[in-house]
This record gives sequence, structure tokens and C-alpha cells, in this order.
Amino acid sequence: MNFHICHPGDALRPFVKQFYYWEDDSYGLIQLPQHLFTLGDQYMVFIPEGTAVIKPAGHAAFTLPRHAVTGHFTSACQLQVSGPVRMMIVQLNAYGCYRMLGIDGQSFTNYYRNLDLHENPVWSQLGSRLQQLRDPQEITATLNQAFQQVLQCDAPCLKQADEMADYLLARQGNVSVEELAKAFQLSRPTLERLFNRVIGMPPQLFARMVRFRNALQQTEIAQWQMPATAYYNLAMFIQDHLQFNGEMPSWYNMPATIAHMPSPAMQQVAVAS
Repeated sequence: MNFHICHPGDALRPFVKQFYYWEDDSYGLIQLPQHLFTLGDQYMVFIPEGTAVIKPAGHAAFTLPRHAVTGHFTSACQLQVSGPVRMMIVQLNAYGCYRMLGIDGQSFTNYYRNLDLHENPVWSQLGSRLQQLRDPQEITATLNQAFQQVLQCDAPCLKQADEMADYLLARQGNVSVEELAKAFQLSRPTLERLFNRVIGMPPQLFARMVRFRNALQQTEIAQWQMPATAYYNLAMFIQDHLQFNGEMPSWYNMPATIAHMPSPAMQQVAVAS
């Protein structure tokens, strides 16, 4: 397996977080590299070789086209990849897709959009160029050039939704909708409408994702104590674990007074965590 994590140019932040290049000559189903997809972020996927099928809980499975962008996944899901495979993956932040492509987030939550059908031909052209490349440095340079070109063009206004998302991230999701509306001097219906359009989900759900992700990222803590995390209620954590991981925590039935943190392997909720 050939797997590289590449860093985008500083000019692309905060919209673009990472580039990934993954190549595997194995035939049949292939296990994804750990932490390839993260809960609360969106992804552009370019697949010169291989197939990728996404199975969200409660939704019909679908096969990604060669050039696609995925919406937020708000429930547990699985990504099955059949090889040999070559994939270039661009990790966007929560509002990066709206800024780069101008697509309303709520229109493809738990789904995807085919980049070859997008009104801006730059994405189809980028996918065609990436098909010819195998060197991670060349891939990174090509991606940087394409995204910088898009950033320099006119783009839809983020309507404060980016600031709201950043506010929730800074507070680790521990913000009520009422507090958020007061902080941004908006009515609750207006806030939720703007957030849904740009991010693709209600602010309450995004806050839950942030809390859950932060809890799982405390991998250095040997023992998980409820007051030390965003979760002061075990039932809340179990509920979120079931929704975003699709199963009970592995430590739930262990005979111990202090629950252990989920293992690092569980941080990949198939497609998200």
C-alpha cells in the first residue's frame, strides 16, 4: 500500500485541510487507511482506478463516480473500496464545499455530487489531470494550483455560517442554539436556515458531532472519566456513539467503574468519525 498525507498551501486554509494519495494493488475489498475520513468534514474524491461504495445507515448504498464531493454523513456509514485502487482525496472543512463549489450543503447531506456535472469545468479538468499523475509532489502541486484558482474567483457569501461553525468548534460543541443566536444577533429560524444552507445540517447536530469527535480524540487519556470530557452524561455519549459509529462502545459491558476510551481504531466511523 502506498499512502501519503500532503499539506495544502497556506492560502487554501481554512477551507482545505489535507490532501491524501492512496494507492493499493490488492484485488477485491480493501481496508481503508485509518482516520482517512473524519466526522464533520467534507471530501472531494478523485478515483482514477478502483470503485468506492458508501452505505449510510438508513439510506440506500451508492457508488461514487470518478470525480465526486461527499456531503456530511450524519449517521454511521461504511465505505467499501474494491481494488486495485488509486484515489486522491481532498479534506475540506465544514463549509469548504459551499465556498469552493457554491453547492447548498443541505442538498446532498448523506449523499454526493458528481463533479463532472458541476457548472464550473475546473473540477472535471482537475480530475482528468490527476488521472495521469502518480507522484505525490506533482499531485499536491496540481491540487494547490486548481484550488488557488477557484479561491481567486468570485464565490458565494458564507452568510456568517463559517463564523458560527468556527465558534462551535472553538467551544468544542458546548453551545446551545439560543446562545449561538444571541452571540450572532440572529433569530433562531434565521440562524438555522443559514447554517443548514452552508453547512448542510442543523447547528444542534453539528455541535453533537463536534462533541463526539473531541471525546474520541482524547486518545492520550488512559481512562475516560465523564467530567473530563464534553460528556457529563453517559447516556448522551451512548446515544451519539450509536448514531455516528452504529454500535455500542466496546468498553460498555466491561466490569469496571471507570469506562475506557474507545480505541483509536474506532475513531474511523467507517466513513466518518
